[in-house]
Amino acid sequence: MAIITESGDLSVGVRILDCDHREMADAIRELHAAAMADQDRSLTGPLLRRLAHFTMTHFALEEGMMGATKYPERAAHRLNHQRMIVELKAMAARHSRGQLALTPDALSILSEWHLEHVQRDDLRYGSWLNQTTRV
Repeated sequence: MAIITESGDLSVGVRILDCDHREMADAIRELHAAAMADQDRSLTGPLLRRLAHFTMTHFALEEGMMGATKYPERAAHRLNHQRMIVELKAMAARHSRGQLALTPDALSILSEWHLEHVQRDDLRYGSWLNQTTRV
């Protein structure tokens, strides 16, 4: 899979989540550009850590919204968040130790995780939220 080039597939119909999804895709693209320009770990490492931090912040927002709206699938959704955070942190740690090069394949994995999560879990939540909150 390639790096996300457009943000159209990242819409779940909830403005605040859609904005975050676009920002995360932008961060992945920025990281990809830096890695493809052969920038060393001192430059790509902070980009990867920033992506991890933003991802955790976004997941906390989503989980707060799911709790406040009593989303029935929030436990499974939260578990998926936890799995992705563990993987993203491990990737950042391996990269900072020089054990992981940011190759197109490694960066494609980030793009895949993001796109699949948005299109599977977040879209389901966005649809549920929009149906539940309609007056």
